[in-house]
Amino acid sequence: MKIGNYLRKLRNNKGLSLRELQKEVGISHNTLGGYERNKVQPTIENCYKLCQYFDVPIEYLFLGEDSLKNFQDVNLLALFNKLDKLDKEDRDIIKKYLDKYVMNKNELNKLRKRME
Repeated sequence: MKIGNYLRKLRNNKGLSLRELQKEVGISHNTLGGYERNKVQPTIENCYKLCQYFDVPIEYLFLGEDSLKNFQDVNLLALFNKLDKLDKEDRDIIKKYLDKYVMNKNELNKLRKRME
């Protein structure tokens, strides 16, 4: 599937028109329509804006749902699927917590290496 097909799916899942999406991401509806028809390829900057808005990894525009399924830990995947059904505010809190955890874990590992 092409980028435009994945983008159209994301937009339709939110129930947005091209003009409504334009207001949300600051990309003209004509340009968005060109993306969806696979007539124009989005810039990296516009891919980033769209993925930020739809809260998906940038790989989603290239791989679709497959980009969300590459977990080796089945229990972790099941947990993330449950978390994905929470409202945006709860998901944002969890993402911040996970970001801080990973950052702190990386810092701890750096300190351990220095101590060795």
